Amino acid sequence: MAQRAATHWEPLWQEGRRYRPLDPWEEETLAHQAGLGRGRPALDVGCGEGALAWHLHRSLGYQVTALDCSPTALANAAAVHTGGGVDFRLMDFETDDLDQLPYSGYALIACRLVYRWVPDKSAFLSRIRQLLAPGGVFWVATSLHHPQGGEAKPWELPEGDTKLLTTGWSEVHTRTVGNYCCYALHL
Repeated sequence: MAQRAATHWEPLWQEGRRYRPLDPWEEETLAHQAGLGRGRPALDVGCGEGALAWHLHRSLGYQVTALDCSPTALANAAAVHTGGGVDFRLMDFETDDLDQLPYSGYALIACRLVYRWVPDKSAFLSRIRQLLAPGGVFWVATSLHHPQGGEAKPWELPEGDTKLLTTGWSEVHTRTVGNYCCYALHL
């Protein structure tokens, strides 16, 4: 259960580390790129404190399963986002058994500020494709590295990883502000 990634992320959450808040530009981009849920299942991989998962449920109408490997992040999410509608689960998406999930296919899988940190991106993408329902959308939000910006920051996705992310989809839609990009990748 959520061991490998948790050894990195759990201490950061315990120290009180917080990450880029969900902003109106992202919310608008997500609504445009993924559409309304109408009760369809969505999966939030690396949900942290649950802001995206909560938005997917409350504003866009998805039935959300939200995963994180950090017990502290999930406890914070459950404390803030009360009232049901989001199923917060302790799980390492990279290593845990996907049969633990409540659905075998998801209309939307979201991965916000996580993909950059995945060590085996090919295996990760294979697991994503395994869970996307036909016509499903894999939505990724990440910081990109632009060579003209100087040396890469640790949180910026290198160009080669961007190519791997966007290859093999029936449609690829992007929206970028500065060095932050949202991808809608259609199966």
